[in-house]
Amino acid sequence: MASFLMVGSAHVDRVWRLTGPLVPGGRQRHTGVESRYGGGAFHTGSVLLALGHKVGLATALSGDETGRRHRQALADRGFDLAAVETVEQPTEPLEILLDPAGDRTILLPAVPRVIQADLDADGADLVYLNVRNRPGRPETLDRLAPRIVSQLPLDREERRPSRILVASRSDLPGLSDAALLTRALGVAGPAFEWLVVTAGAQPVTVLGNGPSATVPVPPLPAGTDTTGAGDFFAAGLLDGLAQGMAAADAAGHAVEIGRQVLLDRARFVDARIGS
Repeated sequence: MASFLMVGSAHVDRVWRLTGPLVPGGRQRHTGVESRYGGGAFHTGSVLLALGHKVGLATALSGDETGRRHRQALADRGFDLAAVETVEQPTEPLEILLDPAGDRTILLPAVPRVIQADLDADGADLVYLNVRNRPGRPETLDRLAPRIVSQLPLDREERRPSRILVASRSDLPGLSDAALLTRALGVAGPAFEWLVVTAGAQPVTVLGNGPSATVPVPPLPAGTDTTGAGDFFAAGLLDGLAQGMAAADAAGHAVEIGRQVLLDRARFVDARIGS
Protein backbone atom coordinates (compact mmCIF):
# COMPACT_ATOMS: atom_id res chain seq x y z
CA MET A 1 0.00 0.00 0.00
CA ALA A 2 1.30 3.43 -0.97
CA SER A 3 0.20 6.93 0.02
CA PHE A 4 -0.79 9.44 -2.67
CA LEU A 5 -1.83 13.09 -2.74
CA MET A 6 -4.23 13.97 -5.56
CA VAL A 7 -4.17 17.66 -6.49
CA GLY A 8 -7.00 18.58 -8.81
CA SER A 9 -10.76 18.66 -9.23
CA ALA A 10 -13.60 16.92 -7.43
CA HIS A 11 -16.97 18.12 -8.63
CA VAL A 12 -20.52 17.15 -9.52
CA ASP A 13 -21.05 15.75 -13.03
CA ARG A 14 -24.43 15.97 -14.72
CA VAL A 15 -24.36 13.40 -17.53
CA TRP A 16 -26.80 13.73 -20.45
CA ARG A 17 -27.16 10.56 -22.53
CA LEU A 18 -27.81 11.65 -26.11
CA THR A 19 -29.58 9.69 -28.83
CA GLY A 20 -26.96 10.63 -31.43
CA PRO A 21 -23.77 12.64 -32.00
CA LEU A 22 -23.75 16.41 -31.71
CA VAL A 23 -24.42 18.16 -35.03
CA PRO A 24 -23.84 21.91 -35.54
CA GLY A 25 -27.18 23.67 -35.81
CA GLY A 26 -29.12 20.50 -35.03
CA ARG A 27 -31.57 19.58 -32.30
CA GLN A 28 -30.60 16.80 -29.95
CA ARG A 29 -32.73 14.45 -27.90
CA HIS A 30 -31.58 12.67 -24.77
CA THR A 31 -32.67 9.44 -23.14
CA GLY A 32 -31.86 10.43 -19.59
CA VAL A 33 -29.71 12.51 -17.26
CA GLU A 34 -27.94 11.48 -14.07
CA SER A 35 -25.83 13.29 -11.49
CA ARG A 36 -22.69 11.68 -10.12
CA TYR A 37 -19.45 12.74 -8.50
CA GLY A 38 -16.51 13.25 -10.84
CA GLY A 39 -13.39 15.26 -11.54
CA GLY A 40 -9.82 14.26 -12.32
CA ALA A 41 -8.59 14.01 -8.73
CA PHE A 42 -11.75 12.15 -7.68
CA HIS A 43 -11.57 9.64 -10.54
CA THR A 44 -7.86 8.89 -10.18
CA GLY A 45 -8.04 8.79 -6.39
CA SER A 46 -11.10 6.54 -6.34
CA VAL A 47 -9.33 3.92 -8.46
CA LEU A 48 -6.28 4.07 -6.19
CA LEU A 49 -8.52 3.62 -3.14
CA ALA A 50 -10.12 0.60 -4.81
CA LEU A 51 -6.63 -0.80 -5.40
CA GLY A 52 -5.92 -0.57 -1.66
CA HIS A 53 -3.86 2.63 -1.40
CA LYS A 54 -4.17 5.63 0.94
CA VAL A 55 -5.28 8.77 -0.90
CA GLY A 56 -5.34 12.38 0.20
CA LEU A 57 -7.23 15.01 -1.77
CA ALA A 58 -6.18 18.62 -2.33
CA THR A 59 -9.08 20.40 -3.99
CA ALA A 60 -11.60 23.21 -3.49
CA LEU A 61 -15.22 22.49 -2.56
CA SER A 62 -18.10 24.89 -2.16
CA GLY A 63 -19.35 25.67 1.32
CA ASP A 64 -23.00 25.40 0.23
CA GLU A 65 -25.27 22.47 1.12
CA THR A 66 -24.34 20.53 -2.02
CA GLY A 67 -20.67 21.06 -1.27
CA ARG A 68 -21.09 19.82 2.31
CA ARG A 69 -22.82 16.66 1.10
CA HIS A 70 -20.03 16.21 -1.44
CA ARG A 71 -17.39 16.50 1.27
CA GLN A 72 -19.16 13.86 3.37
CA ALA A 73 -19.43 11.52 0.37
CA LEU A 74 -15.68 11.84 -0.25
CA ALA A 75 -14.92 11.11 3.39
CA ASP A 76 -17.23 8.08 3.33
CA ARG A 77 -15.37 6.79 0.28
CA GLY A 78 -12.07 6.91 2.20
CA PHE A 79 -10.34 10.09 1.03
CA ASP A 80 -8.19 12.01 3.50
CA LEU A 81 -9.65 15.53 3.26
CA ALA A 82 -7.12 17.43 5.39
CA ALA A 83 -6.02 19.48 2.35
CA VAL A 84 -9.52 20.26 1.01
CA GLU A 85 -10.32 23.99 0.91
CA THR A 86 -13.75 25.60 1.22
CA VAL A 87 -14.66 28.36 -1.25
CA GLU A 88 -17.64 30.72 -1.45
CA GLN A 89 -18.53 29.87 -5.05
CA PRO A 90 -21.76 27.84 -5.25
CA THR A 91 -21.55 24.28 -6.49
CA GLU A 92 -21.97 24.33 -10.28
CA PRO A 93 -22.43 20.94 -11.99
CA LEU A 94 -20.12 20.04 -14.84
CA GLU A 95 -22.32 19.23 -17.83
CA ILE A 96 -21.23 16.13 -19.81
CA LEU A 97 -22.91 15.24 -23.11
CA LEU A 98 -22.48 11.52 -23.84
CA ASP A 99 -23.39 10.13 -27.27
CA PRO A 100 -24.28 6.49 -28.05
CA ALA A 101 -20.73 5.74 -29.23
CA GLY A 102 -19.34 6.69 -25.80
CA ASP A 103 -17.77 9.96 -26.96
CA ARG A 104 -18.34 12.87 -24.60
CA THR A 105 -18.38 16.66 -24.74
CA ILE A 106 -17.61 18.51 -21.49
CA LEU A 107 -18.91 22.02 -20.75
CA LEU A 108 -16.51 23.71 -18.34
CA PRO A 109 -17.62 26.45 -15.91
CA ALA A 110 -16.53 29.98 -16.77
CA VAL A 111 -14.87 30.44 -13.35
CA PRO A 112 -13.00 27.34 -12.13
CA ARG A 113 -12.37 26.71 -8.43
CA VAL A 114 -8.67 27.24 -7.76
CA ILE A 115 -6.58 25.78 -4.93
CA GLN A 116 -4.93 28.64 -3.03
CA ALA A 117 -2.91 27.03 -0.23
CA ASP A 118 0.61 25.64 -0.43
CA LEU A 119 0.93 21.88 -0.83
CA ASP A 120 1.46 19.74 2.25
CA ALA A 121 2.65 16.40 0.86
CA ASP A 122 5.14 15.29 3.49
CA GLY A 123 3.34 11.97 4.07
CA ALA A 124 2.82 11.13 0.38
CA ASP A 125 4.94 8.66 -1.58
CA LEU A 126 3.78 10.27 -4.85
CA VAL A 127 1.99 13.53 -5.66
CA TYR A 128 -0.26 13.73 -8.72
CA LEU A 129 -0.96 17.17 -10.20
CA ASN A 130 -3.96 17.46 -12.50
CA VAL A 131 -4.71 21.17 -12.35
CA ARG A 132 -4.76 24.00 -14.87
CA ASN A 133 -3.20 26.51 -12.49
CA ARG A 134 0.09 25.68 -10.80
CA PRO A 135 -0.56 24.82 -7.14
CA GLY A 136 1.73 25.58 -4.23
CA ARG A 137 4.81 27.75 -3.92
CA PRO A 138 7.61 27.26 -6.48
CA GLU A 139 10.06 26.25 -3.77
CA THR A 140 7.61 23.60 -2.55
CA LEU A 141 7.32 22.12 -6.04
CA ASP A 142 11.11 22.09 -6.39
CA ARG A 143 11.40 20.12 -3.14
CA LEU A 144 8.68 17.66 -4.10
CA ALA A 145 9.75 17.27 -7.76
CA PRO A 146 11.22 13.72 -7.45
CA ARG A 147 7.82 12.55 -6.14
CA ILE A 148 5.62 14.49 -8.57
CA VAL A 149 3.72 12.98 -11.50
CA SER A 150 1.97 15.77 -13.35
CA GLN A 151 -0.20 16.42 -16.34
CA LEU A 152 1.77 18.51 -18.84
CA PRO A 153 0.46 22.09 -18.43
CA LEU A 154 -0.98 23.63 -21.59
CA ASP A 155 0.57 27.02 -20.78
CA ARG A 156 3.87 26.93 -22.67
CA GLU A 157 5.48 29.26 -20.14
CA GLU A 158 4.58 27.32 -17.01
CA ARG A 159 7.34 25.52 -15.14
CA ARG A 160 6.13 22.50 -13.19
CA PRO A 161 9.02 20.57 -11.57
CA SER A 162 8.25 16.85 -11.77
CA ARG A 163 9.69 13.43 -12.32
CA ILE A 164 7.11 12.21 -14.83
CA LEU A 165 4.75 14.15 -17.08
CA VAL A 166 1.59 12.83 -18.72
CA ALA A 167 0.09 14.39 -21.84
CA SER A 168 -2.63 13.74 -24.40
CA ARG A 169 -1.92 14.16 -28.11
CA SER A 170 -5.36 15.71 -28.56
CA ASP A 171 -4.21 18.66 -26.40
CA LEU A 172 -0.99 19.11 -28.40
CA PRO A 173 -1.88 18.51 -32.07
CA GLY A 174 0.86 18.54 -34.67
CA LEU A 175 3.82 18.22 -32.28
CA SER A 176 6.39 15.54 -33.07
CA ASP A 177 7.76 13.24 -30.37
CA ALA A 178 10.99 15.27 -30.39
CA ALA A 179 9.07 18.52 -29.90
CA LEU A 180 6.99 16.99 -27.11
CA LEU A 181 10.11 15.79 -25.32
CA THR A 182 11.79 19.20 -25.64
CA ARG A 183 8.73 20.89 -24.19
CA ALA A 184 8.56 18.37 -21.33
CA LEU A 185 12.20 18.95 -20.42
CA GLY A 186 11.61 22.68 -20.27
CA VAL A 187 8.55 22.27 -18.06
CA ALA A 188 9.79 19.59 -15.62
CA GLY A 189 13.39 20.67 -15.01
CA PRO A 190 16.25 18.52 -13.67
CA ALA A 191 14.04 15.94 -11.92
CA PHE A 192 12.49 14.90 -15.27
CA GLU A 193 12.69 11.24 -16.30
CA TRP A 194 9.78 10.40 -18.59
CA LEU A 195 6.91 11.82 -20.65
CA VAL A 196 3.96 9.46 -21.13
CA VAL A 197 1.74 10.45 -24.09
CA THR A 198 -1.75 9.02 -24.52
CA ALA A 199 -3.70 9.17 -27.78
CA GLY A 200 -7.19 7.83 -27.12
CA ALA A 201 -7.54 4.41 -28.75
CA GLN A 202 -4.08 4.71 -30.33
CA PRO A 203 -0.87 3.39 -28.68
CA VAL A 204 0.65 5.15 -25.68
CA THR A 205 4.15 6.56 -26.24
CA VAL A 206 6.83 6.76 -23.54
CA LEU A 207 9.66 9.26 -24.13
CA GLY A 208 12.57 10.23 -21.91
CA ASN A 209 15.71 8.85 -20.28
CA GLY A 210 16.25 5.83 -22.49
CA PRO A 211 14.78 4.32 -25.65
CA SER A 212 11.24 5.37 -26.49
CA ALA A 213 8.51 2.74 -26.18
CA THR A 214 4.96 2.26 -27.43
CA VAL A 215 2.17 0.43 -25.63
CA PRO A 216 -0.86 -0.82 -27.59
CA VAL A 217 -4.37 0.01 -26.40
CA PRO A 218 -6.92 -2.83 -26.83
CA PRO A 219 -10.27 -1.78 -28.34
CA LEU A 220 -13.28 -1.25 -26.09
CA PRO A 221 -16.81 -2.51 -26.76
CA ALA A 222 -18.92 -0.10 -28.78
CA GLY A 223 -20.78 2.42 -26.64
CA THR A 224 -18.45 2.22 -23.63
CA ASP A 225 -18.68 5.37 -21.49
CA THR A 226 -15.16 6.79 -21.76
CA THR A 227 -15.67 9.65 -19.30
CA GLY A 228 -12.58 9.75 -17.07
CA ALA A 229 -10.50 7.42 -19.26
CA GLY A 230 -7.38 9.55 -18.89
CA ASP A 231 -7.88 9.75 -15.13
CA PHE A 232 -8.18 5.97 -14.86
CA PHE A 233 -5.01 5.57 -16.94
CA ALA A 234 -3.24 7.94 -14.53
CA ALA A 235 -4.34 5.80 -11.57
CA GLY A 236 -2.85 2.70 -13.18
CA LEU A 237 0.36 4.59 -13.95
CA LEU A 238 0.67 5.76 -10.33
CA ASP A 239 -0.06 2.25 -9.05
CA GLY A 240 2.66 0.83 -11.31
CA LEU A 241 5.19 3.46 -10.27
CA ALA A 242 4.43 2.80 -6.59
CA GLN A 243 5.25 -0.85 -7.25
CA GLY A 244 8.65 0.15 -8.65
CA MET A 245 7.88 -0.46 -12.33
CA ALA A 246 9.88 1.25 -15.06
CA ALA A 247 7.94 3.85 -17.03
CA ALA A 248 7.13 1.62 -20.03
CA ASP A 249 5.96 -1.22 -17.79
CA ALA A 250 3.91 1.21 -15.69
CA ALA A 251 2.29 2.56 -18.89
CA GLY A 252 1.30 -0.97 -19.91
CA HIS A 253 -0.10 -1.56 -16.43
CA ALA A 254 -1.99 1.76 -16.72
CA VAL A 255 -3.61 0.69 -19.99
CA GLU A 256 -4.87 -2.52 -18.38
CA ILE A 257 -6.12 -0.80 -15.22
CA GLY A 258 -7.85 1.88 -17.30
CA ARG A 259 -9.58 -0.77 -19.39
CA GLN A 260 -10.75 -2.65 -16.30
CA VAL A 261 -12.25 0.51 -14.81
CA LEU A 262 -14.05 1.53 -18.02
CA LEU A 263 -15.61 -1.93 -18.26
CA ASP A 264 -16.64 -2.01 -14.58
CA ARG A 265 -17.13 1.60 -13.50
CA ALA A 266 -19.49 0.74 -10.65
CA ARG A 267 -16.79 -1.27 -8.89
CA PHE A 268 -14.19 1.50 -9.01
CA VAL A 269 -15.64 4.99 -9.30
CA ASP A 270 -19.35 5.47 -9.96
CA ALA A 271 -20.96 7.38 -7.12
CA ARG A 272 -24.40 8.52 -8.18
CA ILE A 273 -25.84 11.29 -6.08
CA GLY A 274 -28.77 10.17 -4.02
CA SER A 275 -27.93 6.47 -4.32
